[in-house]
Amino acid sequence: MRTLTCLSALLLSLPGIALAQNPIAALRSEPQPRVLVVGVFHFQDAGHDTYKPQFPFDIRTPARQRELEEAVAKLAAWRPTRIAIEANPERQARLDSLFAVYPGNGMDSLRNEIYQIGFRLARQLGLPGVSAVDADGRSLDSTLTQEEWQRRRAALSRGPLSATDWDARFTALYRADDSLKTVRTLNQTLLYINSPDRLRAGHGHYLVGDLLNGELGGYFGADGFVSAWYNRNLRIYSNVARLIRTPEERILVIIGAGHVPILQQLLQSSPVLRLDDVSSVLR
Repeated sequence: MRTLTCLSALLLSLPGIALAQNPIAALRSEPQPRVLVVGVFHFQDAGHDTYKPQFPFDIRTPARQRELEEAVAKLAAWRPTRIAIEANPERQARLDSLFAVYPGNGMDSLRNEIYQIGFRLARQLGLPGVSAVDADGRSLDSTLTQEEWQRRRAALSRGPLSATDWDARFTALYRADDSLKTVRTLNQTLLYINSPDRLRAGHGHYLVGDLLNGELGGYFGADGFVSAWYNRNLRIYSNVARLIRTPEERILVIIGAGHVPILQQLLQSSPVLRLDDVSSVLR
């Protein structure tokens, strides 16, 4: 019996036979387009996030521009064929018109990472522009008015796990990151915010608060903001996957780091895409 087991393991290790006898390997037997997700902080805060930056950061200074060129060179070496950015597809025509006059006419002075990284990299690589892949999320409780949502939230019973002020803890983390980005190089900051430990820590903020409050069997937290956040990232994944035109496609996604944990899980599991390691590219 042991001999038969060893023989079976040997046969499964042979490339041709593995595909015939291993259905998991067969799912990924075809050439796969590659995706690289780069989580970023917003170079120019748009005011959409709960935490508002307290420490100034200007990507346009000569020193930061040299750091940016280094990071862009590393991403260019990955040889992207498409660059996806955090903007809704409804803005695509506007982005195309901006790219048509970039650089020049003041466009190179815009501080947002869409222009500073996305546009710059697309121009260097001779690509026709960038692709908008962001989306608005939909929650299961999308019919609730803001007033009704606040009333129901205030009525939730508090459990023992919600006694700690998690918002205060996470705000301290965001403030520390906000400060550190002013003394680290851009590449150091990108490596840090894309590290597994930092990504896990940041994603944890979505898993406390209203998800811990209320009675067993009540899903106010799960069906509200958090469901919209997961839905938004599912939509982003769908938009990224629909950029594929050939098996040789290499799609670079530049997006707020908070999106990365969900997108990584989706892309790692997808049978139609291969997710590359961003840390190996940035190093």
